[in-house]
Amino acid sequence: MRKSPVRRRAAPSPDLPPDALPRRIERLSDAIRERRVIELLYGGAWRIVHPHAVGRMGTGRVGLLTWQTAGLARGPGQPGEGWRMFDVARIADARILRSSFTPRPRREDAPWTPGMPSPAADVPTRAAALAE
Repeated sequence: MRKSPVRRRAAPSPDLPPDALPRRIERLSDAIRERRVIELLYGGAWRIVHPHAVGRMGTGRVGLLTWQTAGLARGPGQPGEGWRMFDVARIADARILRSSFTPRPRREDAPWTPGMPSPAADVPTRAAALAE
């Protein structure tokens, strides 16, 4: 009887040291306020994202809510573009690019995500951004 090959998953990214987390949050917050595109290294793959909010999630971890435009998809047959929530402590590297973006639409009276009730930083609504 032949054994099926063992599939190995990439090791999870080590968490960011606790003393580095506040600096990372501040840097991401600046990119969000300036509506700058970010290139992230997460889970061993580079992704291009439009950051919309950063803050503490219900799990206690700090999350980065993004609209991903390029990079690794969730799995075969899954679109590479769409909403993604990244654990900030597991982001291996981040480069803030010169490009800017227009925020995705949202309801005026609603947060970007119920999983992040009080973001440390978030982009303005699409209407407000277009009015600038």
